[in-house]
Amino acid sequence: MQPAHFTVMVPSYKGTRFFIFSQPRVTAIKYGLGVILVTIASLIAGVSILAGNMSDSSQEKTYLLNKADSLEKALNLSYESQDDLELSLNRKQQDLVYIADKLSDIESALALPNESLNLRERVDNAALATAVRHQMMQMIPNGRPVKTGYLSSHYGHRIHPVTKVKSMHRGIDYAVNVGTPIFAPAEGVIDVVRKSNKGSGNFLRVAHSYGFTSSYSHLSAFKVKRGEYVKKGQLIGLAGNSGLSTGYHLHYEIRLVGRSLDPLPFTKWEMNDFDAIFKSSEDVQWDYLVNRIENQMVTVLKLSSQKAPLSKGNSNLLATSR
Repeated sequence: MQPAHFTVMVPSYKGTRFFIFSQPRVTAIKYGLGVILVTIASLIAGVSILAGNMSDSSQEKTYLLNKADSLEKALNLSYESQDDLELSLNRKQQDLVYIADKLSDIESALALPNESLNLRERVDNAALATAVRHQMMQMIPNGRPVKTGYLSSHYGHRIHPVTKVKSMHRGIDYAVNVGTPIFAPAEGVIDVVRKSNKGSGNFLRVAHSYGFTSSYSHLSAFKVKRGEYVKKGQLIGLAGNSGLSTGYHLHYEIRLVGRSLDPLPFTKWEMNDFDAIFKSSEDVQWDYLVNRIENQMVTVLKLSSQKAPLSKGNSNLLATSR
């Protein structure tokens, strides 16, 4: 029996050519082609897997780069925040130094001690002392009742310009033009509004706190009514020449529980020379008055029990006058 073989015909213009392949060779060719196909398929699969891995790696790389960029930005913001915090801290420290310097000036002006107090206690101390002074300047007569005119007669014994009899002049006189505005020297309530052509003439009296009163004589007009509350600096009347008078002027008195005081020191009393009133008006119990107002301020300011001993420090309100 002859072995199987395959014949391949290849026609051309020169004629037909015949190629005869034996069965073993055909089998070898089949196996070779199979190996080639398997190899090609493996290469294609490997390339596909490699390409996929490369794609995944590229995406992961992009993600990591973005993450690193975000972290870098966050780090830069942290550095900026730290710089801002350090700058703010430096400014706060400078502010504290400035406050401490200014506080020392205030303490010197108020004659307050600061050796054994921390900054907060010193601030509270100065704030309380300042509040006490401000309150006193609002509630007790101070400053001139008129902005123009000159002092024409002092407090004390004198020869009366009309009666020519020596008598006690219980106030001071300002020579002013008729219609000169008169302003309240402190908060209070209008106690007396009296029209008259005799004696003090048109008369006005304001009741202030702690027993103080201020009165105004020889007015030409009233700008308030009895029982009306007035603020410091409020217009209350106009100067004139009514009653027993030789010319246009304002007779101004200050009394404490009915007892006359020299108004002149009160007209010169101001925050810049606060302690002067303690020396010039010794008839007033300033110790009691300062402590009374101080206790009120402690209540108003709601200071803690640790700040209560500030009364010792505020006693220096009077220290420079002793």
